[in-house]
Amino acid sequence: MEYTYKGKNFPKDLNIKHQEVFTTLSKDPLDITRREFDHLFDIPTEEFCADEEQLILWELGKQWGKSAEQLESDTTVNHFIIRNTLISLLSSYSFSSFDVVLEVLRQSEDIIRFNLPDYNGFTYVLPMLSMVFEYEPKQLEQFLLEEGLTDYSKRIVAELLARMGCDTETKTEANNKKVHDELSGIFSRVLDVYISDYPTGNICDKYVVSHVVKAIVNSGLEELSEQLKTVYSKDMVDKKICGELDTNLSVMKDLGCADLNYIETGIYPLMFLPTYLIWDNADNPDFGEQ
Repeated sequence: MEYTYKGKNFPKDLNIKHQEVFTTLSKDPLDITRREFDHLFDIPTEEFCADEEQLILWELGKQWGKSAEQLESDTTVNHFIIRNTLISLLSSYSFSSFDVVLEVLRQSEDIIRFNLPDYNGFTYVLPMLSMVFEYEPKQLEQFLLEEGLTDYSKRIVAELLARMGCDTETKTEANNKKVHDELSGIFSRVLDVYISDYPTGNICDKYVVSHVVKAIVNSGLEELSEQLKTVYSKDMVDKKICGELDTNLSVMKDLGCADLNYIETGIYPLMFLPTYLIWDNADNPDFGEQ
């Protein structure tokens, strides 16, 4: 799967209405005071949201096309802005924010890791992705089917969908069924396309398919068993990531969805607590990591 995304017309200048949005969100979180952070939420919500979206796109424009080495040595880029703004957006987002959030994941793997370092970086993008799932789940399905993106970004979206499928304890039975049916439909359609695409590799490869399979198993979507059998029979998966077929079928039948950590959506813990106190991501290793 080749990364061929061409980017978008990123703003070259930062045109925001409230300069304090940049001043605060460009800082190391350790240097942001509670008073500074709280002041941002006194800004009218629509204006704050517009400034946040502009800030993310402007920062992505500065980073566009640069390698990991170039990003690390470039003094014009800032690896706090996107992390911080993804958190603050949780209190002010509009539907237009969803495409901006997904734009972060349309970047190269080097850029994604620069802004959301290592696996713990998932912590800062999954909360906003959960909002996308709640209001515009079709956008996540379309993302998994989009050509030219990195397999790493599709792994992040698959991870989010699995988390949504496992978050059942605090929800009503009716809501759990709605989420289950939504996920079942998304993954069924995605697998159909992946099966047709493979091994061409325009929209998926073994890495992507394996993480989608892993998400399906973790979500307990037993009704997709026949599609999983097809995927395994065509040698489309890496079993070090998603395990053996027979084990997965048994797990979905007998245990249902997995017991995965919830997604923290509180802006204050996300902004100010060390990641390991929020979620260490150790609950969902690949099979090869166990």
